Amino acid sequence: MKLKLIPQVRPTERLLSIGVGVAVVFLGLCAWQLFDSDSALAASLMSLAAWLVCAFTLMVAWDAFRADLPSAYDARRILPNSFALNRTQRVVFELENKGDRVLTLSVSDGVPDHFECAQFPLHQRVETEQIGRFEYSVKPKRRGLAEFEPAYVLIESRLGFWEHIRRLGGESSAKVYPDFSAISNSFVFGVEQAMRNMGAHIAKRKGDGMEFNQLREFREGDTLKQIDWKATAKLGAPISREYQEEKDQNIVFLLDCSRRMRAMEQDLSYFDYALNALLMSSYIALDKGDAVGVMSFSGEPSWLPPVKGKANINTLLNHLYALSTSTQSSDYVAAAESLLVKQRKRSLVIVMTNVRDEDSQDLQQAVSILSKQHLVMIVALQERILDQVDDMQLETQDDVLLYAGVKHFEHSRKKMLALLRAKGVSVVDATHKNLHVKLVSEYLRLKQFGRI
Repeated sequence: MKLKLIPQVRPTERLLSIGVGVAVVFLGLCAWQLFDSDSALAASLMSLAAWLVCAFTLMVAWDAFRADLPSAYDARRILPNSFALNRTQRVVFELENKGDRVLTLSVSDGVPDHFECAQFPLHQRVETEQIGRFEYSVKPKRRGLAEFEPAYVLIESRLGFWEHIRRLGGESSAKVYPDFSAISNSFVFGVEQAMRNMGAHIAKRKGDGMEFNQLREFREGDTLKQIDWKATAKLGAPISREYQEEKDQNIVFLLDCSRRMRAMEQDLSYFDYALNALLMSSYIALDKGDAVGVMSFSGEPSWLPPVKGKANINTLLNHLYALSTSTQSSDYVAAAESLLVKQRKRSLVIVMTNVRDEDSQDLQQAVSILSKQHLVMIVALQERILDQVDDMQLETQDDVLLYAGVKHFEHSRKKMLALLRAKGVSVVDATHKNLHVKLVSEYLRLKQFGRI
């Protein structure tokens, strides 16, 4: 993008220092002449000083207005293809000196407000026909489209009395995605290894709920149930049936965008932790041949019908990267009714939310609606205070009341989740730390036992 000039200048420390010195000398001469009006030397020096001040003023004025032409430099910003939430990444601002003099520069780039960056201004001297590279680190604190404004570039004038202020580099933008480092590791090391690295349990199961793949020789560890007796009799050697997990299943996430998902934990909201877990489990599901869709509720409505194939992880990222929470309360019933209209084919519906005991009636009603057509999993994020309650120091009456309230909340919450399990609902009760592990493990368990 072509640079845009804003004709602004400001004095440098050099000009201010010289100006103060000249003013002191001139005032001293004025005082000398005032108290000794008959002194010829004072008059001569005063006249000389006046001429020098005029000459200096003209020189300073020339330096202020003798700005470089726009063609004397060209600026551009180099951004990553995308940013990841809460991950430090590098940005480069380049300025090419096409003029006839060395440029002394100070650069403060137009970084978005929701980016952490404490390195400006950056200083550098750029020789003629050379390119100055200003590198700095940023850490985005919010997902969505990050828009960079033109940089503020201070260019020292030829005589060093002024700094010309320019807006250079134009506007540019890049998407801030959820932190997909775990997904990147899956691409590098393979899904199975990535699951082992994060602690997800990979069970081995043969037979029930699995698709027949092929016949092969009997191996150590095979069960009698796997033996194909007709093939064994025909070939005169033990032959086993080999199975593989069923594919082409539908996984649909119901993602809660209500105000309760705005709670923060270690610089990330519960909503962001839920997104990270959703993306990790989605990639694994796509790798295993299943299709993944997403519907958000209790906020700005969005719907992505199930997509299939590992490459569609980018479809999910682009659909979800700008999604944010709202100030609404969770409306599970409305979400369930809406999903039944949108998704008629039987699916594993994973409701990701932060539940409390007051949600029990609405959540059970929503589960009843969904269960008519789908298999339901509830992923319930635990609030931090539930982890801390047993370590609380009960020193005051307020401490005792808080402890009693938290224990009541914990008991009511466990009772609600137990009721859901009794109805055949799969429940994942997890903290923000182990959410992705428990979600992936439960998905694999349901898949390997033929529940989906």
